[in-house]
Amino acid sequence: MDAYVALLLSALGGTVFGPILVRVARGDATAGVVAGLLGGVAAHYGAAALGVGEVLGPVLGPMLGETYGRPDLMRHAQDFLEGAIGGGAAAWLTGLVIRKA
Repeated sequence: MDAYVALLLSALGGTVFGPILVRVARGDATAGVVAGLLGGVAAHYGAAALGVGEVLGPVLGPMLGETYGRPDLMRHAQDFLEGAIGGGAAAWLTGLVIRKA
């Protein structure tokens, strides 16, 4: 079940940030949603293939204090950010391609 939650959070991160970044690149918001969703899922699998595991825990742990004792919350935040970065990048590139066409 945790694998599905991680995948859904990555897709959600891409879907949230995709339309924002595609509008920055002057593209279509609908294309941003689709590119963000696909980019978020691709970023999730890409990070897993690269072995990028718990990166946020040691970095943000001292700043968050008590939250660091909850590794599930840190893992969910990392999944969301992976999807946001991957989906945002895919949507931004899609926006550039749409603008050029």
